[in-house]
Amino acid sequence: MAALESRDASYLGRVRRRQRPLAIGGAVLALFAASYLGWALLRFDPRVDPRDDPGFDRPIAQLAFLFQNGQLRLEKLANESTSENEVKLLRLLSRNMAFSAGIMVLQLRLFVGTMGLLGGLIMMTVVVERRRLLQVIQKLEE
Repeated sequence: MAALESRDASYLGRVRRRQRPLAIGGAVLALFAASYLGWALLRFDPRVDPRDDPGFDRPIAQLAFLFQNGQLRLEKLANESTSENEVKLLRLLSRNMAFSAGIMVLQLRLFVGTMGLLGGLIMMTVVVERRRLLQVIQKLEE
């Protein structure tokens, strides 16, 4: 087989030099995403309103505030003239809305964490497959 042109040889050199940083980046991304997934699962409590303590991922936790207007209306509806049964029902409805908000935040966190984990694993897979191709090219050059 003919020798590679200088342009192709320099391109292969750049690809070979990027292998290790790409593998390290993929491993770090997968590790962070896996720890984020664990944090999201451990943080979820169905009895707690996620608006009380949104966590460090504020843009994702803002999803819990979708129900805030409805929950504030429920809190205003309960006044002195409201019967005891209606107050209980309003309280249950408010808890249900907080649970729904918590589930939505958990699902979004799981989605983001899973996408990060997949991205890291894909990066490491690319490194492994490229290495195989680079070994074949190296054998053909000899």
